[in-house]
Amino acid sequence: MTNNENQYTIYIRSTKESIPVNKKEFDAYYHDINIYRIRQQRHGRCVCPASKRLTCDMDCLTCPFHRMGDMRSLDYTETDDEGNETAWVDEIPDDSPLLEDIIIEASEMKALYARLTELMPEAIKIGEMRLEGLSEDAIGERIGIGRKTYAYRLKKVKAVLEKEFPDIF
Repeated sequence: MTNNENQYTIYIRSTKESIPVNKKEFDAYYHDINIYRIRQQRHGRCVCPASKRLTCDMDCLTCPFHRMGDMRSLDYTETDDEGNETAWVDEIPDDSPLLEDIIIEASEMKALYARLTELMPEAIKIGEMRLEGLSEDAIGERIGIGRKTYAYRLKKVKAVLEKEFPDIF
């Protein structure tokens, strides 16, 4: 390396040593670190001064310049103008379905199942065999009718069920 190339160093904070490198190695090493550091600074989690930016190794938890920033605990509380205190955890929407929706859906599925077995009793067996990975010809042989026959019947049953249960299909 020439003297011009030796002016680049990479500082290893854990061992407190500087390693001389060329420009290409320097840029490659600090590329991801700079992107990460800038992102952390935008969120207020890094207050590293410009004079110390080359000591960054993306190990924020051990860095003396690490701050909480905009990442707060769910137990963090805020007080509004009226003095009401609310925790962030209280404002998380509950995405779980309501019990009455589950009951309605279960009753619809029972009605669908009953109607399906009424229209074509072998449809459930066909579905189970499809889940096992059997081909349409093998399924036809097992239930004792031709592949085209049961495919035609399934198509007709599906059309009837689509009319009777439009929310499911």
